[in-house]
Amino acid sequence: MSNKTLRVIFILSVVCTILMIATQFFWIKKAYELEKNIFNTKVTDALKTVAVHILKMNNNNSQVDSIVTQLDDNYYTVRVNDKIDSTVLETLLKRELLHKEIKTDFIIYVYDCESENVKFKKYISLNSSEKDENFVPINFPKNLKENNYFAVHFPNLDRFLNKEMINWGFSSIVLFLFLVILAYAIFTIFRQKRLSEIQKDFVNNMTHEFKTPLATIKISSEVLKNPNIINNPDRLLNYATIINNETIHLTHQVERVLQMAKSGKDVISLNKEMVELEPLLQDIIDKTYKPLLRSRGGDIKVNMLTNPITFEVDKLHIKNVIGNILDNAIKYCKNKPSILITCKEEKDMISISIKDNGIGISKMNLPHVFDKFYRIPTGNLHDVKGFGLGLNYVKLICKQHGGDIKVYSELEKGSEFCIFIPKKFKR
Repeated sequence: MSNKTLRVIFILSVVCTILMIATQFFWIKKAYELEKNIFNTKVTDALKTVAVHILKMNNNNSQVDSIVTQLDDNYYTVRVNDKIDSTVLETLLKRELLHKEIKTDFIIYVYDCESENVKFKKYISLNSSEKDENFVPINFPKNLKENNYFAVHFPNLDRFLNKEMINWGFSSIVLFLFLVILAYAIFTIFRQKRLSEIQKDFVNNMTHEFKTPLATIKISSEVLKNPNIINNPDRLLNYATIINNETIHLTHQVERVLQMAKSGKDVISLNKEMVELEPLLQDIIDKTYKPLLRSRGGDIKVNMLTNPITFEVDKLHIKNVIGNILDNAIKYCKNKPSILITCKEEKDMISISIKDNGIGISKMNLPHVFDKFYRIPTGNLHDVKGFGLGLNYVKLICKQHGGDIKVYSELEKGSEFCIFIPKKFKR
């Protein structure tokens, strides 16, 4: 799947997600308003019915068309203009509200125009889970004081309406789960795409890494097949040495890949021994890196701030760690490589700083340099060989020793890798 197709899928998914969320919020708001209107209609009908019963009990045939007034979403007044028995009122309200399926608590206020005062108020619980008798008294409207009337206040209206909208809540949960699954699917697609690119890059790098030594071995072996070469011992030794060196190089590369394959669980068996650091460094530099640097006109210096330094490590793996970093310092340098190794002892920790004058690493790529198979993107160029395994292996070995590694770098200003290893391995 091409990057363009992935981008289109991602953009469409984001647009669809935004539209679905916006639509859901729109319909939830509409549903809430609808539930509120239904509640208002039911309460108004129930209060009219209660008023009619009260008037009939008082043998009053007054009209009841406009006696119910909604002063707020949860506050209603009913103008009766006749005697109101609070006990009867409570019974009628309970019956009519339950009949309308309005199972929420309410507060009754009864106003008497003769005394011009509220003569009765009570909190009525129709839903035990909502009970809250610490209600705030309602201020009655002054324009109704010439009439007997009662008022009903629903303090838990929002809670009641939310319960009525439980189906919308369920649909919102389903939508949320769908969006989570969609996000996970998109994440998986991009992750698989990235893994595919890493795999492709790894195969390309491995092909280029193996191709050159194999080609060199093939050419050298063709030369050695010539019977006359036996008369030229120097030439014979030269080509045999080339084959031997390239074979060693290939063996190291294969071993590196196998090591990383075996370390899938981030565990490597270590054979610890007490090692002196300076001789270890000199052995690595003299045998491998001094000739290589000399051929490129470069140099390498070792600065021992503390001497002697001994620590308990796996000698082979630590040599590989230092070798990997030195390899990169040389490979990623356009000019004459200049490498400074600084070693010192800090309390129970040994620090080894390897600083180079290479091309450096951008801030964008710096957090990923220790990721397995990660290589700084170079397009289709393979002028710098490698599998993207070296620094991941370095990080793993440092961690296995109970230490760590940090990198500081800036483009065109080189890089500095700081290795921290405990003097004594903590068992």
